[in-house]
Amino acid sequence: QSYFIPATPLTSAHDWSFSQSLYITNTYQKEDLIAETALIDIENTRIDIQATYQAAPWYFNINVPHISNRSGNLDQTILNWHDFFHLPQGGRDQSINNQIKLLYQKNSISVVDIEQSDSGLGDIQLALGRQLTSSIQLWIALEIPVADSSLLISNDAVDSAIWISGKLSTFFASTAYYSAGVAFPANSGLFKNLIEQQFGFAQLGLQIPFNADVQLQFQTDYHSPIVRDSALKTFDHSLQAQFVLRLPQLFEENTLELFFSEDILPGHAPDITFGLRFSTTASN
Repeated sequence: QSYFIPATPLTSAHDWSFSQSLYITNTYQKEDLIAETALIDIENTRIDIQATYQAAPWYFNINVPHISNRSGNLDQTILNWHDFFHLPQGGRDQSINNQIKLLYQKNSISVVDIEQSDSGLGDIQLALGRQLTSSIQLWIALEIPVADSSLLISNDAVDSAIWISGKLSTFFASTAYYSAGVAFPANSGLFKNLIEQQFGFAQLGLQIPFNADVQLQFQTDYHSPIVRDSALKTFDHSLQAQFVLRLPQLFEENTLELFFSEDILPGHAPDITFGLRFSTTASN
């Protein structure tokens, strides 16, 4: 949460696009190696408020998050979820429910040792996009700290990123979309002096119209390691799958998306995220 993986800017054919998103992520990961130990037992809530203005061929985007880290109120629900779908518990069934614990030790030195919840305003994303072709956009962005937030929420530094995104029409009126880019995090914050100079991130998805009012969406999200010189799966390549129910015409120019995600590489990403996004568009 404290390092910059860009929020995908919302765009449309209208002058203005607005969205409000809620993400609830519950994670339990535990690893023990000879030189490294990690324990992540936390529940995270993130609320994103986003606006994009279009003045063809340019896009101007701002994303403002509020982040909360607390003990796992959904722990038992996730246990039942994994049991129902016969998914591995990853040690979750051997831990204590409803606690917060973040621990990372390297060479017997504690890099992170946190048991307290916190919340606050996260770093703000400012992005500039340009329409290169009818289906391809180029984006650059900065993430700027604006509040005296904890190390779990902000790395208290300016980060940057650049990426391309695009869409392709495919079979039966479905749409494939993608993005790929590179982020440049500041070597500060929670893992000061242990951060890669840059890391890659990508997204690939397919939007399938069921009818005029209902769409199904499948998406994968990836990023390369952010913490360097680690042998832990926790800090290795991350790959998640997203499953989305999209109602594009909830009423007038408003869209509602309901989704959940699962880690494709167990131990490499958060166990599960539940979310919803409400978006609307307007013209001058």
